[in-house]
Parts: sequence; C-alpha cells; structure tokens
Amino acid sequence: MGELRLYAIGVDEVRDVFCASPELAEQFRRIVADEFPPQTTPKAPGMLGKLGPLFRKPAGAVRVRPDTPVESDVADLLAGRFIAPERQPVAWRLLECYLADTAWSGHRIALDMNRFNDLEFDLARAGLDPRFGLGKLVNRELGVPLQTYPGLSTGYTPHAVALDAASAWRNALPQLSPPNRAVAEPYAAWLAQFHHYAQAAPSRGRPVPDLIVVYRAQ
Repeated sequence: MGELRLYAIGVDEVRDVFCASPELAEQFRRIVADEFPPQTTPKAPGMLGKLGPLFRKPAGAVRVRPDTPVESDVADLLAGRFIAPERQPVAWRLLECYLADTAWSGHRIALDMNRFNDLEFDLARAGLDPRFGLGKLVNRELGVPLQTYPGLSTGYTPHAVALDAASAWRNALPQLSPPNRAVAEPYAAWLAQFHHYAQAAPSRGRPVPDLIVVYRAQ
C-alpha cells in the first residue's frame, strides 16, 4: 500500500534546511530531538537526557539501530552535505519530522496501484485537468541536495497551481464513484485551506505555502 504524504509549506522553506542559519538549525535540532527520544538506561540527568542518540552516546546507552538518526545525520543534512545511500532513509525521516512540525498542515492519502489507477480514471472521466492529478504531484523536483532512494518519490506543486487544483477537484466530486469520492473529498477540502494560509502568511513572516509531497511506495 503506497502513501502520499502532503505538506502545506513553502518550497523555499524546505530548501533553506540544507543551508540552515544558526536559528533554523537550532529549531530543527529541537524538533527532531523531541521526535526521537533517548534510548538509554538509565536516563541521563538534565537536558542532555532529552537529546538521546542524536547528540551523544552516554555510558549505558543501548546499541543504536541502523535506522536511528545520529548527530552526523543531522549535521550533514543541515549543511547540505552528501548523504550516503545507506543513511538516506534516516535523513528523509529527519526532514519529514521537520515538515510535519512546521507545515501549515498535512494530509495523507493511502492508495494501492489499483485504487490509484481507478481514481485517476474516474477523475479524467469527470473532466479534471490532467495537470491536477495525483500522479503529477512528483513532476517538479524539490531542488534539494538530499537524494531519494528506491520506493521514495518527492516533488512539489506551486501555490497558485494548488489553488487551481482545489477548485478543479471540488468541481469533479459530484461525478466520482462513492469510493473515489471518499478519497477525493478530504483532499479537495485540504487544498481549499491554502487560500487561508496565504492570507495569514504575511503576518507570520512566512511565504505562501506550496504543496510538498513525499510518496512512499510501501
């Protein structure tokens, strides 16, 4: 079962992670440290006890699993350095952790290939412009130095296109089969929120959100 993980966040905000300012680096480290708690016994005292394997390896620490982030993963990602193929899954976990925390909102769509094809066919029959299909979400590269790996695809849709897609999906809903409408309706409602995020963005000193997608094949 594949899953589309969608985030409402400016693509430049994502790219900034890979040449992070000290302030952004601090924010990133705080977010991922909360997501990946310590795996030690006994727990270390004070603030260091909250940072876990990301930043230290104290006496009594359990052996760090290969899929567990370590400090070098964080440092390499924030500096935009080359990430070895075997560490790419971990690096994407770190980046998605940051996206989930900082995006205006997120949305997930779980579809196997048969359901995906049926939905795309139903949308085409309903007259949806092919530019707005789910398969087009990975057409534009994110433009980040972190490479993908087999089973992972990424991309983004500019804000203006996401707004047009919201209207197009909403208009197609009445013509979809009940199973496909159950998938399409929440997605159309999520896209509709981009208009409100754009109105709030200036007061928060943020760019309008684009649609960032991370697709995991299983």
